[in-house]
Amino acid sequence: MPFTLDEARPIFPDIQVANAVPEMVQSFNQLKAEDQLALLWFAYTEMGLSIIPAAMEVVPMVFAEKVLTQIKQMSPLEQTQAMCDLVNHTDTPLCQTYSSFSTNVKLGFWYQLSEWMQQNIVAPIPKGYKLSTKASNWLQALRQQVGGQQLTVLQDIVANMGYAPAGGTPNVKEPLIPPKKVAPRTKVRIKGIKNATVLSYMENMNAFDFQATVALFVEEGALNPPFQKPIVGQENILAYMREECYGLKLKPKRGVSEPLEGGGTQIKVFGDVQTPWFGDGVSINLAWRFLLNPDGKIVFLGIDILASPQELLDLQRVQ
Repeated sequence: MPFTLDEARPIFPDIQVANAVPEMVQSFNQLKAEDQLALLWFAYTEMGLSIIPAAMEVVPMVFAEKVLTQIKQMSPLEQTQAMCDLVNHTDTPLCQTYSSFSTNVKLGFWYQLSEWMQQNIVAPIPKGYKLSTKASNWLQALRQQVGGQQLTVLQDIVANMGYAPAGGTPNVKEPLIPPKKVAPRTKVRIKGIKNATVLSYMENMNAFDFQATVALFVEEGALNPPFQKPIVGQENILAYMREECYGLKLKPKRGVSEPLEGGGTQIKVFGDVQTPWFGDGVSINLAWRFLLNPDGKIVFLGIDILASPQELLDLQRVQ
């Protein structure tokens, strides 16, 4: 049975989404550049989110090396200006190149800058810098978020920096990097779910076998990542997964399945995901909302960041 995207997106509308994440990103973007840089410095050097250096091994940082070297060779004043330009979305060649990076490369880019700041290779935030009242309030609000939401805020902040001209900046392709090896495949068990498509999706994603994952979608299927527009079409979904999903570890726990009139099925799964950046110490609580056609193909998959882990407990109580 055919579904339009507008009909598919509202499935399981009772999910308690972590709306604090986009709200915090929006309020961060309204701060002055100096405060934004100081808060980034804090996020990378002082927060409980300890970045694992080994994560850099799974990120194609070769694409950022030229820009990083360029910044490294600048004077301290030029370094500060370059970082302010990134925050202010200034139209410069450096900012345009940055906009073409994937989110993981952007995270690695700022991680490297933070390392160099600590080594005084790149101009650090001045000692004794005093945050504005708005920035101090923002920092306090960030501290009140659970680790997974703090990570998501950080990801979204660095993803939005740089300058993208009208029509967008083409993403950097990865022809210089050998194809990522498929990881060992392990069986996934989800309490309440025996659907082969959903189980295969989780297993393929954990194996980084994105080609097999995309084959589970109908040709014009849609993937709706958290707080983003839906990505439509197998080719576009594959490009997104290759850029953004390598290194993720999906840990689905429980789910519910409901048949639909006409033979389709809607399935909701709760669990969490770990990123290579923070290892086992930080998880992002997620809900996956699948809409399957009568042939078991994915028509729509919405991924939501949960407002709190409480939904996992609530689901457990009703089963």
